[in-house]
Amino acid sequence: MYKEGDARIKYADGAFLNPKAAISREISIAFVKSLAKKTTCVLDTTAATGIRGIRYCLEDGIRDLTLLEINANAYKAMRRNLKFNGVKATALNTSVQEFANTCNKQFDVIDLDPFGGVAPYIYDLMKISRDGTHLIATATDTAVLCGASPKACMRIYGAKPMHNEMCHEAGLRILTGYITRTAAQFNFGIEVLMSVSRIHYMHVFLRLRHGSLKAMESLSNMGYAYYCKKCCFRMYEKAFIATSRKCPECGNALDTFGAMWLGSLYDRKTTHAVRKCLDSRADKGAASLMDRINGELDTPFYYDLPRLTQSMHMSSVSPVKVMEALEKEGFETSLTHIDPDAIRTSADLSKVKRAIEVSKHV
Repeated sequence: MYKEGDARIKYADGAFLNPKAAISREISIAFVKSLAKKTTCVLDTTAATGIRGIRYCLEDGIRDLTLLEINANAYKAMRRNLKFNGVKATALNTSVQEFANTCNKQFDVIDLDPFGGVAPYIYDLMKISRDGTHLIATATDTAVLCGASPKACMRIYGAKPMHNEMCHEAGLRILTGYITRTAAQFNFGIEVLMSVSRIHYMHVFLRLRHGSLKAMESLSNMGYAYYCKKCCFRMYEKAFIATSRKCPECGNALDTFGAMWLGSLYDRKTTHAVRKCLDSRADKGAASLMDRINGELDTPFYYDLPRLTQSMHMSSVSPVKVMEALEKEGFETSLTHIDPDAIRTSADLSKVKRAIEVSKHV
């Protein structure tokens, strides 16, 4: 028996349950709780044991829940868990695609947490979405999104990934960009409410807005990132077409990555509401993660200090001291939840390198 939140789940052969994903579930539960007054029906598309959907009902008060599970053994386990926890819901042994193409209902919240990538499901989920639908998408194909398999990323997500110190942020932006392009085909724009990159998964929380103008407005946030692997210079440009560029710092040819989402990764009203809605019994790691997110600057891209000091042929430096040096010069700074050795700042690369040199002598 596995206990998480108010749910009690029986382990069963053929039904996947990952205790290490508890923090991911805690944040999803808090997110839906923050929307409670606006939420009436929730779809858990890849339910497995049913733990996430069960917690939505028990802890968020959701009364209209639909759960999908294509695996027959997992489906049977899910039905038992629903009954064991006293939760009434619609449980279906079917695929996301089949459901989306036969359902005549639209949902307030759609939770997508498959084993692997989300790309095979997004197109069909747009068919059961409406203006204001909240999409929670969790991707675990991080090797693809972070550049370990660049051909797979270009084939699946239509983007060239980074495979450097910024790959996890780039992965989030490629994932969001893919959803943006797919949603636009259905005249949906997106609002990014929250983004999380942690261990083996990437987690995006979006709100869909219907209308061709909304779709075009979202597409205007698409573009490309440019990076110099020699001196670590980086830049980005919102554009539909990438261009060849040389590094203004050292003259080296810049590598091009994307297309990807270059808009905001956070809505502060949402992230603060989610932190407030975290239950006192929730995993302390979830609260700590949300605190870091709430203190994070919303600027592309962060600076990984070990990579910078390596390029400068210097020993390691304290992120706090570098931030203090930058703040004395009037720049905004923060840590990032994605990388404990990285900082975000409004300063450019030359100013960051100067702050590193100053901090070494403090």
